[in-house]
Amino acid sequence: MNDKRKLENDFNNYLKLNKIKIESEKEELIKGHLDKANHNLKFVKSTLELEEFNDWAIVSAYYSIYHASLALCALKGFSTKDHSATLLILIKEFYNKELTKEEIELINNSTIEKEHILYYVESRKQRSRASYSTKVSFTKEEAESLRLKAIGFVNKVKEIVESFS
Repeated sequence: MNDKRKLENDFNNYLKLNKIKIESEKEELIKGHLDKANHNLKFVKSTLELEEFNDWAIVSAYYSIYHASLALCALKGFSTKDHSATLLILIKEFYNKELTKEEIELINNSTIEKEHILYYVESRKQRSRASYSTKVSFTKEEAESLRLKAIGFVNKVKEIVESFS
């Protein structure tokens, strides 16, 4: 996360492999991804009320975070369908701890904090477990915890997008 040269090399490799694409229809992509993130959050809430499909609540919570992340990618003029490439763009474009306190305060509304990146990584692992394992019983607490983190992440992304408008 802190090696700028490696981030740049990885980013360029993803571009060459077409895993990251340059986008011109930014506004439409941003809106579409944020709408999908909200849609997924609604699904998570309704699924948790059933108390039977916590695994799918986890999967949907992750995808709300993922779509919000794709909105951030679009904000910077990129699109991707690769989860690792998405995370790379988030780190490259929104995470920077070398700035002074004053600079951080100035761009606070347009910078994603480390904990939000960690939510993305954590939810990706949980989504993978819920999607691909044979385990069907996840606790409501696990799903609710991820839902709340997803809401926080999506709200943070909306703040960032609004600050760029």
